[in-house]
Amino acid sequence: MNFEIGSYSITTLPLILAATGILGILISLYLLQYRKSPGVLFLSLMQFFTAVWAICCAFEYAATTLSLKLLWSKLSYLGIAFTPVSFLFFALSFASKENLITKQIKTILIIIPAFFILMVFTNDFHHLHWQSAVINPENNTTLYEHGVSFWIFFIFTYTLLLISVVNIMQLLLRFPEYFQSQIVILTAACFLPVSGNVMYLFDINPVSGFDWTPVCFLLSGILLAYVNLKYGIFNLIPFARNKLIDIMPDGVMVVDRLGRIADVNPALLRIIGQSNNEILGKKITDAFPKMKNLIDQVKNNDQMDEMEISTEFNDKKYSFDIRITPLYDKRLLYTGRLIVIRDITERTKNEKETKTTNKLLKEEITEKEKLIGDLDAFAHTVAHDLKNMIGAIITCTDMMYMEIDHKNEDGMREVNDLIQLSANKTLHVTKELLTLASVRQQDVQATEVNMGYIVQESISRLKDMIDDSGAKIDIPGSWPTALGYHPWIEEVWVNYLSNAIKYGGTPPVIEMGADQLPLQKMVRFWIKDNGKGLSKEEQEQLFVKFSRLDPTRAEGHGLGLSIVKRIVEKLDGNVGVLSNAVNGDGSVFYFTLPTKSSNWDD
Repeated sequence: MNFEIGSYSITTLPLILAATGILGILISLYLLQYRKSPGVLFLSLMQFFTAVWAICCAFEYAATTLSLKLLWSKLSYLGIAFTPVSFLFFALSFASKENLITKQIKTILIIIPAFFILMVFTNDFHHLHWQSAVINPENNTTLYEHGVSFWIFFIFTYTLLLISVVNIMQLLLRFPEYFQSQIVILTAACFLPVSGNVMYLFDINPVSGFDWTPVCFLLSGILLAYVNLKYGIFNLIPFARNKLIDIMPDGVMVVDRLGRIADVNPALLRIIGQSNNEILGKKITDAFPKMKNLIDQVKNNDQMDEMEISTEFNDKKYSFDIRITPLYDKRLLYTGRLIVIRDITERTKNEKETKTTNKLLKEEITEKEKLIGDLDAFAHTVAHDLKNMIGAIITCTDMMYMEIDHKNEDGMREVNDLIQLSANKTLHVTKELLTLASVRQQDVQATEVNMGYIVQESISRLKDMIDDSGAKIDIPGSWPTALGYHPWIEEVWVNYLSNAIKYGGTPPVIEMGADQLPLQKMVRFWIKDNGKGLSKEEQEQLFVKFSRLDPTRAEGHGLGLSIVKRIVEKLDGNVGVLSNAVNGDGSVFYFTLPTKSSNWDD
């Protein structure tokens, strides 16, 4: 087909280009209705600039004079210059890299094409874009001898095309197979214009001088239209998700069958404190290297009931509620997993606080029950002894009057001694009860104590008792450092020493010492007597309130060892006794206290 209209010769080639341009405009207008979807506006602009390019090329090939051909060639650059720019913006949006499309980048990528357009329109003055141009009489095409400006523009254009294609190709590795067929078609549509332009520039096409690029863009438009008609525009753009997913407070993440993150919603990004670019396309093990619990659940489960996990990242502890659902394509082939993550850190924290409060209440109730038990034991044991002692004091006062009447000074002294003895016993019991109560109610700060000094103070308090019994006490030259509270520990040693004197041999031989326990990071302090020892049954009764193993041999009211137990446990230690029940071998009573961790670093 060939007919003339003025200075234009209408042939098949211009008609093909004109049809390409018209189709490009229609595709551009069609895509505009979906311009709010990521990248679609730039895709529409790319089709528009391609249409401008194709229509101008159609007029260029139809023109029969060199001046008209050069005019339309210059006008075609209005489309040629901005097509790769809009294609780049589309590719970055499609790859969810919108943050790279800043105002500065947009300004630069508009100024540079505008500069090359200016170079084209002023070529007659400098001949830097093309040095010469002639008409090929065989097919009415234009043959150009390109200059420096053209090749710089060529490098600029293909740099943008290369960046665009690389970003789109990355999608093939990021997303499940459900989207891959669409992306393959789209990638083919992107490569077609590149291949057409290569054919034109390096003259490897059947029609010398004919630019196949607009024709390839026609095929590209057809492929894009096919993708849209077959899959719908929301499948064309994988990141165009339901608005509901974006506004959900729960984090949503799509992981493909190879464990790579295909998509996330804004809520998940807020939870993890990262951006799309930091995690999309990465394997979940690389995206969340510090969230081992989360990774283990996602790696090892395709589907599971609601589960709570705790993990730590960014130096904070988090608790998450996770649900995983498998995803399948239209052929029911497994493609990946949909993971919904809810941050329940605050809820978990509140639950823990509630549990802690309940635990403290239970401990307080238990403590009160113990106190009731203590009071009950006191009522049955100590009250009887106090009654006898107070009764003895009253009886002695009556006897004192009798001795006064008879003016018997020796008798008065004897009765006075009895009164003093009973009063001292009463005072001792009262003091022990007060000590027990103060240990229960008082909280102290444990610090390093000078055990040698405390032991000497305890011995000084029992000096009369030691002298009367003739006890011999062996004390080590040095003591290990431990954490405790001086007044309480002195009370422990006083009780242990007085028992060792009371129940030791005749005379009592007492040995004191300490052992370090590195594994427990504790120090064990002990005291050994030379008494008859204790059977297993007797050992079980020790450290129980108001329990006396041998009331006929030693005075007391069973409070001492119970006080020792309460004190040591309050200081995070424990008490115990070792004995083989062999007369003369005696018993070893001990208590443990914690020590600083630094003491065991070596």
